Amino acid sequence: MKIEKVKKITSQKWLNLYRADYSHEGHKGQWIFASRKDDPYLEKEVIEAVIIVPILKQKGKPNKLVAIREFRVPVGGYTYGFPAGLVEKGESLRSAVEREMLEETGCEVTKIHRITRPLHSSMGLTDEAIVMVYADVRQKRGAMPEASEDIEVMFLDFEEVCQICDKPALPIDAKMWATLHMFQRLGKIE
Repeated sequence: MKIEKVKKITSQKWLNLYRADYSHEGHKGQWIFASRKDDPYLEKEVIEAVIIVPILKQKGKPNKLVAIREFRVPVGGYTYGFPAGLVEKGESLRSAVEREMLEETGCEVTKIHRITRPLHSSMGLTDEAIVMVYADVRQKRGAMPEASEDIEVMFLDFEEVCQICDKPALPIDAKMWATLHMFQRLGKIE
């Protein structure tokens, strides 16, 4: 497989469409994909966004998973997912995680347990690289999302995690569902 040429076909602030002309064993084709990068094939291993799996820990109380219900324009309705956001130019991953948690949920990160390697969730549609961050949090204040965001913060106990995981036809982020299923199989939020 060889990429012959790439052409940017939109000029938007956060995300653009590109057309790649390619060839493979005598076949020529075109592929349209979305990218946040100025030059998708030159900028490798750029982490563009963080997705946070936050666990609220309170002394003497069971752990709760912090999640959000958010209106998403491409879906045309409300979806369930984790707090997430873009890493700003020059910003460290930790700063992005702390900023997004505070903005979207009002929670403060107290400990980061793990940051995954760069992951891709829709490689047929976009080259976006994200990391998932597993963290402990505590409530600090109310959420302060951006004006363009319609977000409801949820603090889910184990039973609620299982209900959301098992509910059919619920618009849920794939990464969130996989995490809920993992907690369900473990028998606890940990």
